[in-house]
Amino acid sequence: MRRPVFVACLAVFGLMAAQQLLNPILPPLAREFGFSELALGAVWAVGGAGVVLTSPFWGRRSARWGHRPVLLLSLGGATLGLLGFAVVAQAGLSGALAVPVLFTAVLLTRGVVFGLAWAATPVTAQSYIADVTDGPAERVRGMAVFGAAQGLALAVGPALGGVLGLAGPLVPIYAAPVILAVIAVVVAVALPKPVKRKVLVTKQVSPFDRRMWPFLTLGFGLYLALAIVLMTVGFLVQDRLGLATRDTGRVTSLIMLAGAGLIILAQVVAVPRLGWPPLRLVRVGAVVMTAGMVVVVFAHTGLLLAAGVAVLGAGMGFATPGFMSAPTLAATRDEQGAVAGLMGSSSALAFMGGPLLGTGLYEVSPTVPYIAGTVLLAGLTVFAFTVEPAKVAVAA
Repeated sequence: MRRPVFVACLAVFGLMAAQQLLNPILPPLAREFGFSELALGAVWAVGGAGVVLTSPFWGRRSARWGHRPVLLLSLGGATLGLLGFAVVAQAGLSGALAVPVLFTAVLLTRGVVFGLAWAATPVTAQSYIADVTDGPAERVRGMAVFGAAQGLALAVGPALGGVLGLAGPLVPIYAAPVILAVIAVVVAVALPKPVKRKVLVTKQVSPFDRRMWPFLTLGFGLYLALAIVLMTVGFLVQDRLGLATRDTGRVTSLIMLAGAGLIILAQVVAVPRLGWPPLRLVRVGAVVMTAGMVVVVFAHTGLLLAAGVAVLGAGMGFATPGFMSAPTLAATRDEQGAVAGLMGSSSALAFMGGPLLGTGLYEVSPTVPYIAGTVLLAGLTVFAFTVEPAKVAVAA
């Protein structure tokens, strides 16, 4: 199980690392372009909308076309999208494009093309892991590795972006598609095919299915709270600490590194050793994330901001394997592609709404997004304790 899971998660890591490599520098870069906070939120939201709309489609395609072709198509498309964005960004910094034209070009490359291609990788990797793992314990471990790949990307991407940004804002922008292309080659060579199953069709699963909707709701809400922080922390760092553009990118990278480090620590060290069932992981994660958001609300130094984001990361590290594995355990084998699509749409919907909600509330007041996030997480914590454990399905 280990090699297939790790190679599939490598694709997730590569995609998210390339994305996160850019995120710390995008808020100050957007201001250099002449964009408002809400305009940048719109770019992120369009990318998220592409993921929401196409995740179910990619979930079905991964079951019918095979995991490797869909992963490679996704990684290749995302590489082209980021390369196009790099060219547009260079033109924007040189003043060659007027702000409306520049915004449209950024929206198409970083939003539409990258978002549509991005959608396929997490869904396909999750479906692949569900296909090569059996039983609750093995499934939770597989999803923990999936979550750890995301957490590692959240750590490596911003850190690398901050380091490369010291050489100039265009360096990380061009590095991102190069890294993604290298990962695509590795996946093409190393990803083994899962054992063939006697499944000819992929069953559809409703998001309102009683096995699914509680965990889709929890996953959406927790991702939404995390997205509000990740998509606005660059503005918060610059405004609360009074930093210049280059310093903002570096400090934001360190703060995001703190959160990502705790995600990895929770998923790689704590979750496998504790052996908790999925629902308990979600409950503990929601409580911890609420505490972290409270710290962010009142943090007025870089150290306290890092501490708050780190606690948020720890909570997400516990919760992610729980709400991702529970629906797959309740589904039969011929439903796994559809379930992966639903989970992908749920998380993408959060990362579509998070930027708009976060940046919109930020324009009201820098503290308002995090107060809203605290209320959201407190409500999710209460809801998590009302949910009943999902029953394990009989494999079909």
